[in-house]
Parts: sequence; structure tokens; C-alpha cells
Amino acid sequence: MKKPKPEPLPIQELLQTQELAVWPLQDFASELSAVPHRHNAYQLIYVQETRGGDNLIDFRRYEMVAGRVFLLGPGQAHQRVARQEQGKIVAFRESLLQTTGLTAHEVLVLFGAAYQHPYLDLPPHLQKTFEQLVQLMEQELEMPVPDYTILSRLLYTLLRYLLREAHLQIAQLTPGRYSERIFQLSTLVEQHFKEHLPVSYYAERIGITPKHLNNICRQSLGVTVADMLHNRLLIESKRLLYFSTLSVKEIAYRLGFEDASYFVRFFRRMTGIPPLQLRQQQAGSKSTIDEADNAMT
Repeated sequence: MKKPKPEPLPIQELLQTQELAVWPLQDFASELSAVPHRHNAYQLIYVQETRGGDNLIDFRRYEMVAGRVFLLGPGQAHQRVARQEQGKIVAFRESLLQTTGLTAHEVLVLFGAAYQHPYLDLPPHLQKTFEQLVQLMEQELEMPVPDYTILSRLLYTLLRYLLREAHLQIAQLTPGRYSERIFQLSTLVEQHFKEHLPVSYYAERIGITPKHLNNICRQSLGVTVADMLHNRLLIESKRLLYFSTLSVKEIAYRLGFEDASYFVRFFRRMTGIPPLQLRQQQAGSKSTIDEADNAMT
């Protein structure tokens, strides 16, 4: 008898007919909030006060720290372990983001997690600015007919402030002469990670030698270019195992593996467990991303 395929992770509908919405973090809850789910919109989760809760994003745990804003894109795996946090959630559609005029590169800086964590810790002056801009959004949303031109400008201003802070924090981690190359590499990896191209391809596109590119990655990110590629493949494979009903063989081919057995070996080497075991954990009624994360560490 053929076993039924597991259900994919549910989608949390953050927005109905709206392009943008704001909620108090302490009041926002749904039946999906505390279980693994994914979003169909961009989301900023800003923490003002906390008692030690956690955000689990793309199978990694991040502490809910006061003054921290999490930046989540559509399709990311998410689960929140709440501890009576206070703050704000700002959710917006891709269509509204397009109206702001932010470039694809700038969106990648904010939501691509090139530096391996999907959050910014805001200094006090920027926390105040964030709160003021969100308050203006809330005031406009209370109007009988909200003006989305105003909301687009407010969102643009808010994201520009976050973008500037992102560059400041990145500059502390990476010499200025390297940051642009890291962003170039992040963009190329996002575009081509399923093609399993050699490091020499990325180095040639950026205009440096493979050795130099690897040295930049080690100094900036603590990983090699190959590590970056493998980590991106691993995140995508976990998403497909959780979100889709594709077979392991189908996932392998979708991710550019010509041989499904090679994909299984790759996944086991990266996580310590075979892909089907991850899927079975999700299929259990009490399974969580946290449990899967613990099984792989």
C-alpha cells in the first residue's frame, strides 16, 4: 500500500486584501504562530521588550532581543516561541515593495541574510526612528481609505534607514573593499546555486582569482565559497522537504543533482540524517522545526 505523502508546511496568510499591515507583536497570534509555517509576504518583526522568546527562521534559532528587528522574506520557514514579547510586526506584499524603488541588490542586502543572520540590532536612536515611522503607518492605515502612495514612501524611508544600518554593521565585519564583492557573490549564488558551478565561475564573474575569493569569504563570513553554495542548497532542500510533496528524487533533480543517491549523501553529510527522516519529523503531529534543528546539531 502506497504511503500518503506528507502535507507541506502551511502558509500563514498575513495579508488579505491589504498591501501593508501593522500589528502589536504581543497581540499577534494565530493557530500557525507557534508551529512551523511559511509566509506569503515580507515581514519585519521588531522587539521592544522580551522575556526570552525565540524566533526559528529557516531551521535556525535566534533570540528575541530588545531592539532587534527580524527581516523575513516570503517562503522562509518560521516558528515563534513567544515569551510575552512587546513590539511591532510590519507585513507587506512584494507588489508594494516594488513601488518603493529599492533595487534588487538593496532588497538582497536586507532580506538575503548574506551575513548569516536575518536580523539587525538597532541602536537607541534608530529604535526611536523605527517606532515613529511605524506609528505614521498605523495612523495612515486607520484612515477610511489609506493612501498607499504615502504608505509606500513611509515603507521606503523605513527600509532605507535599515539598509544604512545594515551597511554600517556589515562594515564592522568586512573591510570596505570586500563588502561589494561579497554582495556580488551573494547575488550570483542566489541565481546559480542549483547549477553546481565551480568556484572559478564565481571568481571569474567577479574579476578575481578563486583563491582570492575564498580568502575574502573566510575573512568576511568565516566560510569558503563552497560552504556558501552548500549552505544555500541545504536551506532550499529543507524548504522543499517541508513545504512540498515532491519525492526525494524529484527534489534532487530540482536542485541540480543528477543522481538522487548523491543528494541523499550530500544531505546526510550536511545534517547527519537522511532527507526522509527530516520529512518524517515534520509529518508527526508534535514535530517542530526546533526538534529538527536539534536533531541536526
